Amino acid sequence: MALTWSVKDIANHDDVCWFTAEVDEPNHFIEKGKQYLSPLTNAFIWHSLSTGIGTITEANAPEVYARIALLEQTYGASLLTSDGPKPITMDDVTRHIGLKTNASFKDESRASFLKRHIAYKLDESVRQYKRHVEKQAEAATKEVTDFLTGAV
Repeated sequence: MALTWSVKDIANHDDVCWFTAEVDEPNHFIEKGKQYLSPLTNAFIWHSLSTGIGTITEANAPEVYARIALLEQTYGASLLTSDGPKPITMDDVTRHIGLKTNASFKDESRASFLKRHIAYKLDESVRQYKRHVEKQAEAATKEVTDFLTGAV
């Protein structure tokens, strides 16, 4: 299923969610004078998948912020700017109240969210450890082979 979204219920959505390109940026397929989705709004749309929250409301905005903050501490900042990585702020979340996506028919519980991301990070660390051990074993085998063949 495709990820769909709507910004029509965001206050001042034309100013918050869109920008008009001031210069051509051919490497990014941006043409001067055309209107584009804000990178911040785009990040919120995709974060609806990672947070398990499909609609940002006044009631759940604190939880959206908390989940994104945890994700950014775990995986890194959501936005890459010319000044470096930029995390999403509380004000960014507040400005995007009203964003709707089809990412979740029923918002994911905090427990399920935590289990999903912690399991992923733990599995990733196990894989990294196993790759590390394999590389050490390969290096030791090569060292012995080089010694026996006189390649040292």
